[in-house]
Amino acid sequence: MNKKNIPFHRYSDTHKHVSIINGNPALSIDPDFPFVLTQFNYMEHEALSAQAHRHDYYEILFIEEGEGQHIIDFEAYNVKAPSYFFISKGQVHFWKHIKSLKGKALLFPREFLISPATNVRTESDLLSFDSLNKAPQLSIDESDLPKLQELLKCIEEEFNMQSGRSLSVIRSFIHILLIQLLRIYNEEHIENLLDTTHTMVRKFRQLVSDHFLNIRSVQEYAHMIGISTSHLRDSVKEITGYSPGQIIRQELIFEAKRKLANTTLTTAEIAYSLNFEDASYFSRFFKRETGISPLKFREEIMIKYQFSG
Repeated sequence: MNKKNIPFHRYSDTHKHVSIINGNPALSIDPDFPFVLTQFNYMEHEALSAQAHRHDYYEILFIEEGEGQHIIDFEAYNVKAPSYFFISKGQVHFWKHIKSLKGKALLFPREFLISPATNVRTESDLLSFDSLNKAPQLSIDESDLPKLQELLKCIEEEFNMQSGRSLSVIRSFIHILLIQLLRIYNEEHIENLLDTTHTMVRKFRQLVSDHFLNIRSVQEYAHMIGISTSHLRDSVKEITGYSPGQIIRQELIFEAKRKLANTTLTTAEIAYSLNFEDASYFSRFFKRETGISPLKFREEIMIKYQFSG
């Protein structure tokens, strides 16, 4: 099948993909309510799609049972139960060789974590999704499982209330769940991810993710954050090991790889979609950053993950 665009699963369409059981939808989903908690078997093939795709929302996936592979941005993760996966808006992912996979999926747009009462964005709640987290799979020890399951139960009960369910209550439980998961994560990664410097770097990474197509100046990102260019450069280098310029280029390369792997766009079309004025310069840029040409990457990734052209 020829694909000109990477398939997008949109939050507003979630209710259209609910499985029908005994003639009735397995789950009632209000497309105007900015949060969904569902189970894999309630969502037809959409929940465990073997086709590379992306979302316009965030996902927290809890794997209760089963095995297989989860491919996220060209990295293969062997499914281990119990574990959590965190999928960011715009990430490309798909599943392979899954067997008896059971679990829950929590879906929400970015706006879900903004309290309408205070208009305060709880940036720390998106920590699990930002690109500083280089391990989108988090295995859960048996000793931690009961309290996490209890939180999921509370979220599910509130979400399934016939009337009077509260978005604020769900948001509060999600906040607690993410804090608990971050504590588990931090036990495995010796670094304080909540200090001021890390917060600033996360802000930079999020801005790059949102604006890399049009903004490639380190100075402009520093201005957007309200700090000096040198402070941004030093902080990003210290925490990530990369310069701000490298991170901007990494975002461009990731997007180029996604388009090469999941569309039939030509190299020139991809170059123009990424705002490169010259296709040959894009090809040189890609090879300089990755060590191979765009076409060679496409050939290798097709073979590796058995994509269809």
